[in-house]
Parts: sequence; C-alpha cells; structure tokens
Amino acid sequence: MHPHSEAVLIMTASIPSVSFLGFPIFELFYGSEGLRIGILMSQAGSFMVCATLGIITASYYASGTPSLRKILLNVLGFPVFIAFLIAIIINIMGMSIPPILKGAIQKIAAPFSFLALFSVGLQMDFSGKRALLKHLYKGLVFKLLLAPLLVWFVLFQICGQKGMVAEICVIGAALGPMNTAAIIASQYGLNPPLASAMVGIGLPFSLLTSVFIYYILHL
Repeated sequence: MHPHSEAVLIMTASIPSVSFLGFPIFELFYGSEGLRIGILMSQAGSFMVCATLGIITASYYASGTPSLRKILLNVLGFPVFIAFLIAIIINIMGMSIPPILKGAIQKIAAPFSFLALFSVGLQMDFSGKRALLKHLYKGLVFKLLLAPLLVWFVLFQICGQKGMVAEICVIGAALGPMNTAAIIASQYGLNPPLASAMVGIGLPFSLLTSVFIYYILHL
C-alpha cells in the first residue's frame, strides 16, 4: 500500500471540481442565477480550500510534519494562489484590465483544463494494483455518494434549509474531484496514479450522480 494514499483521498475526495464540471451543470439546472452561485462556490469555496488546506495537507504528508513556516511558504508560493490574490487586489482597488491584456490572459488560460486532464490521464495506471483500486473505490464512494448525502442531511434535515442555494450545495458536493488537487498531489509525490484515477474516473461518473441527485431532490 502506498504510504500517501490517505493524503490523496483527503485532498481529492474533499475538493469538488466546481469550475470545470459544476458551471455547465448549475447553468443547465438553474440558469444564470445558478451559474452565479457556482462561481462564488468555486472562487470562495473549492479553490480556496485547494490553495490553502490542499497545499497544507500535501506539505504535511510529503515532508512528514513540516514547520509552520514551510507550510506558509508553500501556500504563499503556489502560483495559482498568487494569481488569485492579485485578482482580489485588482477588484478591491477598482482597477480595470486593458482589453489587450485581458484577451492575452484568456488565451493563456484557455488550454488549462485540457492540459490538466491530459497530464492526469497520462498518469493513470491500473495494471496489477489492487491496493490502488481498493483506495479508488473508497474515495469515489465517499466523493460521489456519501459527501452529498452528508451535505443534504446537514442542510435539509438539521438546518432546515431549502431552495436553490441548498440544492446547489448538495449537487456541488457530488461533483468529481478537482483536477488541481490531483496535480498538487502529483507535484508532491503523493501517489500520483491514485490522484489521477480519482479525477479521471470521478469526473465522468459525477455527471451521472449529479443528475441523479438533482432529480432525487425534486421528487
């Protein structure tokens, strides 16, 4: 058994791929309002968790109880987190990005999802690895079924929440693992085959489970 399988499952089974998979699903089910909520969920939710707690988890398991200073340096030095902070500062200061620069940034960012999933797919290897399949099964069952069930129970049964926002939270919890989380796990050497398999198999399967959960919520 790979010593870092637990770390990979914590990261990939806890952070949903809201931007890559969630946006079209939310817009399909709830229209433009659902898309706006999805964007907020992605930027203030899954992305922040990935860029902070995800990096902290990867640093902890890769280095074996690293110092707080090293963890902070890893988080603050994460390129995507730096870009996110710059974007927040630009918004707070009310600055506008010149159209030429905005177009250049969009062209640079356009192939990200393709390249991320391509690199994840290249690392998928199931040959003779029963331990990997065992952990993959556990991670996907939690991510695609138990996580949305837990969110539904807390929101609908305990907190008494209903409506579109609560439903989007449940469906968001059922989305496949975030590809950025798998990339971070691979960068830190935390069982890359398992991280890649969680994303490569979890994303297409979550298309089915999210639709199923949507119709269950509306029975």
